[in-house]
Amino acid sequence: MYYGICWLCALLAGGQLIEATTKAHRSYRDDAHPGKCTLNETVILSPGESEISTEFCGRYDCLNREGVVEIAICGIHRPSEGCEWGDPKDENAPYPKCCERYQICA
Repeated sequence: MYYGICWLCALLAGGQLIEATTKAHRSYRDDAHPGKCTLNETVILSPGESEISTEFCGRYDCLNREGVVEIAICGIHRPSEGCEWGDPKDENAPYPKCCERYQICA
């Protein structure tokens, strides 16, 4: 069973974020919970169920009985020319609203 999301850290460090979605798939299979997606000891999802992450701006979707999870996170995009991304508009908002950022233009 995998709990870490270090690969997300590397992905997020590569660029600026806005509200578009990037998705990845990962196995969260645990023999102790057959037919479920086991994110950790307390978050166990059935196929079709979702969970908003409390660790980062994203959502977990349990896809099947083999424990495959689709992880949706904020996409990586460049700001408009002559602009840069500022702070998140509301980093405590649930996904995907937590992806929205202010754009600062000169």
